[in-house]
Amino acid sequence: MTDIKKGLRGTLRDVRRYLTSRAFCITMLSLSLAAVIIYITAETKTVYIRDGGEVTLHYTLKKEPEKILDETGITTMAYDVVDFSGFQGKMGVIEIERAFPIQVTVDGVTHERMTTEMTVSDFLKKEGITLGEHDQINISPALFLAPNDHLSIQRVVYKTTTITEEIPFETEYKSNCLIAPGRTRVVEQGQAGKRALTYADRVVDGKLVERQLVEDVVVRQPVKQVVLQGSNKPVSSLDFGYPMDANGKPIGYKKVLTNQIATGYSGSKTAYGASMMNLSAGYVAVRANDIPYGTKMYIASADNSFVYGYAIAADTGIGLMQGVIDVDLFYDSYIESCLNGRKIVNIYILE
Repeated sequence: MTDIKKGLRGTLRDVRRYLTSRAFCITMLSLSLAAVIIYITAETKTVYIRDGGEVTLHYTLKKEPEKILDETGITTMAYDVVDFSGFQGKMGVIEIERAFPIQVTVDGVTHERMTTEMTVSDFLKKEGITLGEHDQINISPALFLAPNDHLSIQRVVYKTTTITEEIPFETEYKSNCLIAPGRTRVVEQGQAGKRALTYADRVVDGKLVERQLVEDVVVRQPVKQVVLQGSNKPVSSLDFGYPMDANGKPIGYKKVLTNQIATGYSGSKTAYGASMMNLSAGYVAVRANDIPYGTKMYIASADNSFVYGYAIAADTGIGLMQGVIDVDLFYDSYIESCLNGRKIVNIYILE
């Protein structure tokens, strides 16, 4: 029994010496290192990093792309796009799309934007920019953007615009002896006309750049203004070509009716007399029994202070039939007929 105890003590002493020996430490270190190597070998993964045109091979135990890139010292910016779909077995690929600056002008304002490589169409969708039917863009939507590109979009709108314009009236001056020489009087008030002009407009970024007239409609015709100028000229514009003597009387008349009562009247521009002749200044109303229709005359006051001038008998009236007046002188305006008043004239019968 004593020998057995002695034997166990010796064995324990030998084990203790071995556990504290250098050989045991080397053995354990070798086993630990082998375990680490086996673990690293089992967990290490291969990553291809594509950064623009460069490809880098990297071995890592990391799983997150941010940590892998941090491990390799590769930095990314805020607008860069990092694409990593995970490891397939022990291999993975990290794609880095580097953002670059471009300028974008839209709605008349220029902005700087950062973008990765993409088509113009995709960029517009990403930025929420829509193109109208007639909008113009300087780079085709199908092309890819490149660094420092200037993408310009012009908003183009076609529309019609109608503008109302005033048509100025013309002024006609009539000279005769109804008023004193040197004086004037408006006998027919002028009125401006109106026209509607319709344009086809091309508007770019809110500014009119092209305008074409497509329609011009006269809404209201202007009314001519007639101004009477005082002079010694006759009222009538008719001229039968009779020579005048030194006293301003026609030479070669058939007879003269003196101290005749003359009044004035007017009518529309389409008025016609009892003879069915159209009436205007120079056509007068008479008693047809005394002066037949169509008779050519010359009418003036005895002192030539009033000269109606050459006239044609073309109408009659109640005052004439009742013998109240002897001749009624037609005027182109109501005011002129009023200015005539009641005058004493001589009527020279010519033909």
